[in-house]
Amino acid sequence: MPLPSAQAHGLAERYRLALLDAPTRGVLGERLGRGTGASLEFQDRRAYAAGDDVRHLDWRAFARTDQLMVRQYREEIVPRVDLVIDASRSMALDGDKAQCATDLAALLAFTARAEGLAVNVVRVGERPEPLSLERLERDGLVFDGRTTLDRLLDGLGPLLRPGSVRLIVSDFLFPHEPRSLLRPLAARAGGLGVVQVLAREDRAPRFDAALRLTDCEDESTLDLVVDRVTRDRYVERLTRLCKALDEESRRLGARFVSLDAGPELAALARATLVPAGILTPA
Repeated sequence: MPLPSAQAHGLAERYRLALLDAPTRGVLGERLGRGTGASLEFQDRRAYAAGDDVRHLDWRAFARTDQLMVRQYREEIVPRVDLVIDASRSMALDGDKAQCATDLAALLAFTARAEGLAVNVVRVGERPEPLSLERLERDGLVFDGRTTLDRLLDGLGPLLRPGSVRLIVSDFLFPHEPRSLLRPLAARAGGLGVVQVLAREDRAPRFDAALRLTDCEDESTLDLVVDRVTRDRYVERLTRLCKALDEESRRLGARFVSLDAGPELAALARATLVPAGILTPA
């Protein structure tokens, strides 16, 4: 059960979420959204409809046009961040990978909190469940899920708030179509960031060995001689997966980054998350 490293707190003060450039909706707060709400900044007028707040009637417009009109104002919002963490067992097969995923979750969550944002962490293990920032900080992450992320989307939906900026951290190493996974996550979102975390062994596995491979989720086994040809086919499939995730993210207006566990969190933030548009220097 890896705990967030001490770096996560310090780095959270040095960065902000780059995905917050255009939040779309929320509740009364500090930022202006695209919708209408109750701020003092006038936006437009529209015809009165039964049930509208009579305090917003524009009597000057009524005097000029003899029509009841309602004044609309820019919506003020507190941007909300939904952080989805894949807690399947494959995320913890390598110690560096589990630590990296935990540190990234903490960095993204603490960065959002440092900006005064409403942060909702969802751990997706055997089922999606909310995880408080206090518990994340105190207990870290448990990677115990035997069910792949794509099979839990229906249960995940009710925990994601309309208009939220969403970030998902996963290795995405399970049979799925990126389109079928990312589109539900992007639905009614104010932004989407997709962060793939891979171990070095995920990216470039060893070869020239006879192995019994065991699926860490369903425990099915496969006897396989991993020669150079087999390894190259695997690398080709992984490359196609990463490319498909990137292309689907672009179609959705989301941001995708694939990174390798191992480097320090500060180096990952500076050299990977900032160029990918996930973070930006404060």
